[in-house]
Amino acid sequence: MPKPLSFELNGDTQLVVTRDFDAPPAFVWRAHMEPALIKKWQNGGGDGWEVAEVDIDARVGGKYRMLHKGPDYEFQITGTFLELDEPRRVVQEEIMLLPDPTPPNVVETLFNSHGAGTRMVMTMTLPDAETRKQMMDTGMLDGMELSYQNLDALEIA
Repeated sequence: MPKPLSFELNGDTQLVVTRDFDAPPAFVWRAHMEPALIKKWQNGGGDGWEVAEVDIDARVGGKYRMLHKGPDYEFQITGTFLELDEPRRVVQEEIMLLPDPTPPNVVETLFNSHGAGTRMVMTMTLPDAETRKQMMDTGMLDGMELSYQNLDALEIA
């Protein structure tokens, strides 16, 4: 059974998020790379948020964009894939448009077999401690966990 995400701070600039899923790595990878699946698990949480648009060009050098809309606010996440090793590892550069762009954040996500499921370890490397603090102050980790609970409920296909 999955348990809520945990996180740790590494140095001044890294945030490491760990989360277990009952689904195999190939499915958790797909859930992070396929627009239709992203829209299913990143929507909701009972707070009126939705992923209204998702564009993904899943190749090294490919771009991605997600438009998140809430009751009275919207923001975008954009970036470029730097490395892809399906279904084990993705490295991407990420910029949030809030509406002004944040400094680039490099995200490495590992999808490792863990028992019958997956242990996902996401390492975010931000430009400085202040940017990391501002990001965490948004409530991002709570929103991530709500979304991951939605991912837990997806049917494995």
